[in-house]
Amino acid sequence: MRKRLYHRGYNVELNDEKKEEYSARIGGKQVLGTLLGVKQSIDWWCDTNILRMPDEFDKQDFVDSTDKKIEEYKGIQIMNDSDDDDKAWYMIIKGNLLKGSLPALKQFVDKKVVTKS
Repeated sequence: MRKRLYHRGYNVELNDEKKEEYSARIGGKQVLGTLLGVKQSIDWWCDTNILRMPDEFDKQDFVDSTDKKIEEYKGIQIMNDSDDDDKAWYMIIKGNLLKGSLPALKQFVDKKVVTKS
């Protein structure tokens, strides 16, 4: 018995258990790849009506910024991923993203945020 999943109206089957290779029929064509790749192909097809093979998604490499600056201010992390932009500082407070210069964000924390200092 083959392992089958259901994703956004499409059946996804496990083809090869050793390779963890999955398949689905999208737009009349068979796609093969990792589970994540097949799901991404289905998502792409559903959202754009354009067929992309799972291996096209696997080639994406995302590099985290190596120049990330983090400053701790009254228990809140204020971060900057950019070297050349002084207004690229950001912080997350109560699920909200706030961006601006470092002095402006510190001033905001002083005026509006209750901290444990």
